[in-house]
Amino acid sequence: MTLNPKIIARVSSDIANTHWRSLRMWALTPVLLLFIVGMAWGLSDPKTKLTTSIGMETGGDVLYILSAFVLLAGSLGIVLVGFDCISGPRSQGTLAIELAQPVSRPTLALAHLAGVWITVALPVFIFSAISCVIVAARMEVGPNLVDVFAFLGASMFMLLWWSSIQLLASSISRDGGSAVAIGIGAWLVFTTLWVLVTLVIAGLLGAEISGQSDIKFSEVNAYVDLLSPNGVYQLLIQTRASGTGALPIGIHWVFSAALAWTILPIIFVIRRFRILRP
Repeated sequence: MTLNPKIIARVSSDIANTHWRSLRMWALTPVLLLFIVGMAWGLSDPKTKLTTSIGMETGGDVLYILSAFVLLAGSLGIVLVGFDCISGPRSQGTLAIELAQPVSRPTLALAHLAGVWITVALPVFIFSAISCVIVAARMEVGPNLVDVFAFLGASMFMLLWWSSIQLLASSISRDGGSAVAIGIGAWLVFTTLWVLVTLVIAGLLGAEISGQSDIKFSEVNAYVDLLSPNGVYQLLIQTRASGTGALPIGIHWVFSAALAWTILPIIFVIRRFRILRP
């Protein structure tokens, strides 16, 4: 496999610059700002009883709750940005020209992947960093540096996983409509419908699904979440929790799943680009 880092950097930056100037980013940026910075401001407001009512006493607890909003906005942003990354040029007839260039397919695959990821990852990182500053300034016990780095790092990896998923969806679609349908479908499955998968498996294994206080249910829920990018992201954030919010499974399972979600989708993207046809 021949990779050219200079071409990857150049092409990915061009893709990101194109997306940043597009209308969809003008619509996405306020959503990211509201979901991340706005929620950080609201969750850390000392004048309300919201923090104590849901058990948030430290800045690390606030970041754990905030990660859910980063997940929703960031993953949806990846879907909106990357749905026509491959299907668009294919329907326009320009994909054949791009594939005919003297650039290896793996280089082209990683360039497109990095371009989609950077487009959303950069504003999410900026807004998340601002949110950490807001939480630290407004909470009596702010997040420590390890909490902040874990929050930011896990968020960047989560966006990379969703970039791989959306790039695969775009590469197997013949038009933009099919690509966005597959992307939204995957987003709905992992974001809203995955809890049904957890309940079914927990019920089959004999766990008490009527209450989440059951230890066996918590373990089954965590193991099933290892199969979901959203679940692994939440478990990565949860590794910094203690007490009742501590991980119900070994931390090595979480890091192994995160490594698998980082490597395997990228391999699938590269293999898909090797056989890609206009």
